[in-house]
Order: sequence, then C-alpha cells, then structure tokens
Amino acid sequence: MTVISLSITNGLLERLDAFVESSGYSSRSEALRLAIRDSLNQYSLQRMEKGIVMSTVTIISESHQATTHVGLMNLRNDFDELIFGNMHFHIEGGYCIEIFLVKGESDDVMGFISKSKAIRGVMEVNHTLTPMSSTS
Repeated sequence: MTVISLSITNGLLERLDAFVESSGYSSRSEALRLAIRDSLNQYSLQRMEKGIVMSTVTIISESHQATTHVGLMNLRNDFDELIFGNMHFHIEGGYCIEIFLVKGESDDVMGFISKSKAIRGVMEVNHTLTPMSSTS
C-alpha cells in the first residue's frame, strides 16, 4: 500500500480517534480507507444521475475566516444561474451555516457541490439530490 500524509485539525483527529475506538477499527488508516471508499462510491452514484436535478446544499464554515467568506461569495457568483435560494445563519462556537437551493444539469450541480467542499474554512458540506422531470 502507498503511504500518504494528511493534515487535519486537532479536533478532527480527536473525533477520528473516538470513531476508530467506538467502531472497532484496527487503525486510523482502516477507518480513513473506508471513508474514502464511501465518498468515492457516493460521488460515482451521483455522477450517474443525468438531467435536471434540484439540491439543497448545507455548508458549515468558520465564521471568522475571511477567506471562507470570499470563497463562498465567489461560489455564488460562479454558479449564479443555478442558485434560486440562499440563506446564511450565524451559530454558536464561531460557525456559520449557509444553505443553498440549486437547480440545473446534474454535472453543474455536482460541480457546485465539489467546489463548495474545496473552500478553505469549510468544515462540512451536506446535500440532497432530487431528479426533476425534463419538462420542469
């Protein structure tokens, strides 16, 4: 197997260690391999969906990071034609929740989701994906 290096926050490492211990994995590597496989499988299944889809995309980010705000603003500008709703909430602990409602070709919507995950300061991205009829 190939060995890779991974940088993660202390908080995420603590959560990973607790997950490994409570789930019975033999190592961090085993848990991370499973998580990567699951993510790649989910990505592959979503890419198989063709046509118009609607999605809710929920992004949790650090509120104090200027680069995150700029990244989200650029995301909104780059995908303006897909976005038909957007809400922003400040939550405890210095975090924000951004909720996007998007509709468009599945490849474009998945591009939006992928780009949102790559923004510095984004902690988590969750989404739903609903196929729409070709007449909508």
